[in-house]
Amino acid sequence: MPTTQAAQGAECPEQVRFQIDALYRWQLERQQQSGPNQISSQRQRFTPQLYRLLQRAYDLTPADGRFVDFDLFSGSQVNTFSATLQGCRQEQVDLLSARVAVQAGLVGRRAELPMQLHYVFRQSPSAGWRIDDIIYPDAPSFRLTTYLRKLLEDQS
Repeated sequence: MPTTQAAQGAECPEQVRFQIDALYRWQLERQQQSGPNQISSQRQRFTPQLYRLLQRAYDLTPADGRFVDFDLFSGSQVNTFSATLQGCRQEQVDLLSARVAVQAGLVGRRAELPMQLHYVFRQSPSAGWRIDDIIYPDAPSFRLTTYLRKLLEDQS
């Protein structure tokens, strides 16, 4: 049974733990459904800038000649089984990074090592902590916002 765990990120603000846990609960549920990705239900988890990029990118289809071709919340093209918040680091007064270990793989196959994603959270006085970016473990650093902007700019 897929699970999410945010309890291990004890030094993370409660709202960050909540955001990660709720995002991955949604992630695990949506994998069981067919059809388009309904990111609108998760709008409150993202900064307005990131949400606009996500919404525009998920509206693209193969007929457009470009589309989101991997799962943005696992960094893979396979199922997500679990996510564990491992800890946070304050970067600036209104910015922190959260380490999330995402277990993904093919159903029925032995699990591989978890993917280590770094979530960038930005705090606003009115909305609290929201996801502002995701940094994937590829070299050089692969960022969600960079990927989405490039995807939306390409005119294939």
